[in-house]
Amino acid sequence: MKPGRVFLTAAVLLTAVSGLLLPPQVAEPQSMPLWREGDGGDINPDLERLSGAFVRLADKVRPGVAQLRVSLNPSAGQDGESQRPASSRGSGFIIHPEGYILTANHVVEGGKEVEIRLADRQRFRGQVIGADPEVDIALVKTKSPRELPALALGNADNARVGDLVGSLGYPFGAESSLSLGIISRRGRTFNAGFDFIQTNAGASAGWSGGPLVNVRGHVVGMITMASERGNMGFAVPINVIKGMIPRLLRGEKIVWGWLGVRVSELSVEGAEVIRLSPVRGVLVSAVLPGQPAEKSGIHSHDVILAVNGTRVDNPRELIRIIAGIEAGKEVSLAIFRKGETFKLSVRLGQKPKSPERQEG
Repeated sequence: MKPGRVFLTAAVLLTAVSGLLLPPQVAEPQSMPLWREGDGGDINPDLERLSGAFVRLADKVRPGVAQLRVSLNPSAGQDGESQRPASSRGSGFIIHPEGYILTANHVVEGGKEVEIRLADRQRFRGQVIGADPEVDIALVKTKSPRELPALALGNADNARVGDLVGSLGYPFGAESSLSLGIISRRGRTFNAGFDFIQTNAGASAGWSGGPLVNVRGHVVGMITMASERGNMGFAVPINVIKGMIPRLLRGEKIVWGWLGVRVSELSVEGAEVIRLSPVRGVLVSAVLPGQPAEKSGIHSHDVILAVNGTRVDNPRELIRIIAGIEAGKEVSLAIFRKGETFKLSVRLGQKPKSPERQEG
């Protein structure tokens, strides 16, 4: 065999053996990305407008919502020495450019120092100038070198079940949160002198004192209570608060009235027994001794038909009206007793701190 052919055969064999011994080459990666960028197509114009409306609502309202950080007075330890002061956090909202802020009373109650933090991260010291623990509201004043962004107050009487609302607060830290929902119920009293606004907009720890706003960005209530899971909030109607702001500004203490009776709903059978037709009014189950009702001549088994000309048909309505009138004022009650209807004038007394249910 010629030397050239021998060399060529050896080269072919070496190449074949090298292919068996060397690892296979890794394929070049393709240039196709692992995701697809959105191109802005397939937009639902209705949803886009709705989304834009929510963004504008947040931009309008959030600057007027504040976080309150409260240093509480220290509590005494077992050995009589002062322990480290505790702290409380909540929310509030600006109602006047000069620095007047509304919040829940339980946020600032017992506070030694109040710090106000705004949406733009500015911090100011605040001072409680008026509070009412029964309604659970407080008015705080802070000083600022510039006017602050105040929220407009709406009309809670126009708020309807099903209306879209937003709740705002500082539940987690330095940034405010907006949660959307609807007004799910009107009329929960919790033995208060007004009907709470119930909403499924989010409300949890840190949300207390924050505003409940309508689609115009107007405040219709202030969140003061929430369910344990944070999926339900209860707001004091802003109309109730409006009537109290001037008195809070003057530092006046408001004492709410009560009758001193236990009441229950009048059943159809009960109305038939006392010959009251049609069924109406609230049955007086018991009259507490020494209280305004007893002093004015109200008896057990009386039926209260109206308060100051306003008809009442269940205990909740009676409690709401009485608890919304100040102690010391007289009210006119329409009473049904033994087939006769007449009026009694009652001067309301001071409401106890922890009245029993269905008392007014």
